[in-house]
Amino acid sequence: MTNAPAPGTNAARALLYCAAMNRPPSLPVWLRALLVNFGLWTGLCALAGMTTYSDAAHDGDPRGYVEMTLGWWYGYLAMMVQSWLLYLLYRGRPGWLATPARIAAGYAVYIAACAPFALLGLALRRCFKFGMAPTLTNVLHYCAAMDKFEWFVVFVLLTLAFGTVVASLLWRQRRRQDAELARARLSLERQRLAALRGQLEPHFIFNTLSAIGAVVRTDDKPVALDGLERLGNLLHYALSNSTRDWIHMTQELAFVHHYLDLQRLRFGDRLRVRIDGVDLLDDGIECPPMLLQPLVENALRHDLECHDEASDIAVTFVREGTRLLVRVTNPVRAHAAPQAGLGIGLRGIRARLQLAYGDAATLVTAHVGGRFAAELSLPWNAAQ
Repeated sequence: MTNAPAPGTNAARALLYCAAMNRPPSLPVWLRALLVNFGLWTGLCALAGMTTYSDAAHDGDPRGYVEMTLGWWYGYLAMMVQSWLLYLLYRGRPGWLATPARIAAGYAVYIAACAPFALLGLALRRCFKFGMAPTLTNVLHYCAAMDKFEWFVVFVLLTLAFGTVVASLLWRQRRRQDAELARARLSLERQRLAALRGQLEPHFIFNTLSAIGAVVRTDDKPVALDGLERLGNLLHYALSNSTRDWIHMTQELAFVHHYLDLQRLRFGDRLRVRIDGVDLLDDGIECPPMLLQPLVENALRHDLECHDEASDIAVTFVREGTRLLVRVTNPVRAHAAPQAGLGIGLRGIRARLQLAYGDAATLVTAHVGGRFAAELSLPWNAAQ
């Protein structure tokens, strides 16, 4: 037989947890609502007391400001309790706020049910104010003789209380819906990004294995072993950063250098790449991982694999205001195109830019002066 936990055990655990996390324990919902509700009403009573105190002082009334404020507070006590109970009731039944018709119906019921008790509360306050016995006869007599303006004030206060409660709950529901929608969108974006990474990694592995295969076919074992070691380093980078959203651009550029070293085993001195503007990356700019390598690979395939001469690939980093431009260019030669690959590189980059930056980043390709140019335009320090 399992022993039931002692009363207060859960509360004690909550207090210990909050103490361990160095934060104050949260109050129960009903108590928070009570404090906020009575605090707002007390502020209203303070304003009412200020008004009546100035009028009473002019008429020679000896009562002080605190006494008059407390008088209003006792008079509005019934409405304070009503609005607090209304909040708790509606908070537990969000469906009652689903449509304007339901809200209107709830308002009508609230006014009809609460107005008599609000008037009785004001009548009791008057009985104590004038030293009358708080009997039902005296209360009903005062209600019957009450000025119509006081009836109107009660109606206005009840309406304001209902409107405040409904508005706060609707705002709370909207915040929760927005948070849930944001979490759903973030989950979807992460799933799409994971799918893109799942495409990119096999694409990268396929092409690097092809480079290693070309080296192996030369029957040069030291070079082949060096290539396999470099391939292992590249795969370690790709796998270790596959779950990260951002990485320093300097690390991405180092990965590109390792990739070019591997390709240089295949192409030798024919592989020539100029990289300018690297000093801009010292500011710690970040980007999604595996962003630059597909651009360099695309340039290499459409340059070296189309002829037997040396390559002419240029990578340039330029800052324009609050943006970083990354240009990768290669000459367009009138030779046969390289063998078709998986066709994932540029499409994958555009999709990943959309996920990481939205519309704030672009990839544009064009033929300029006999060269093919791919230009990335990224916000400066977008990850911060």
